[in-house]
Amino acid sequence: MIAKLVSTEGTYLEASIEIDGCKYCVMDELTLDVESSPKVGEAFEFEFLNMIDEGESWESIFQGNPEKKKCLEQIRGWKYRAFGEVISINPVKIDCGVLIEEEVIHTHDSKVIGEYVAFTITRLGGYAI
Repeated sequence: MIAKLVSTEGTYLEASIEIDGCKYCVMDELTLDVESSPKVGEAFEFEFLNMIDEGESWESIFQGNPEKKKCLEQIRGWKYRAFGEVISINPVKIDCGVLIEEEVIHTHDSKVIGEYVAFTITRLGGYAI
């Protein structure tokens, strides 16, 4: 996907990126290499790489999205609540609109496909491709 670097506080600190007109706060792993890193205002290929809260219960994940949303809602900083739909198993993939997340739950039960879920991303991050 294409993102634009809006601002950064420095490597491994908060950065703001824009994707399809929406701003997201991410951990800045974009400016690790000064020569190849995107500059503020520049568009670049971006891929999410997130840390998921592994302490959430199955029940809270499967009961957390009764409105059937597909989006990310910022809690604070780079911490987000993700809402999405399970689109496949082996591996389980969840479509959250702007991103498809894996590794949230593990199951081989195809009955979860089509279920709407919610989970917490403790660190929204990513890198320039």
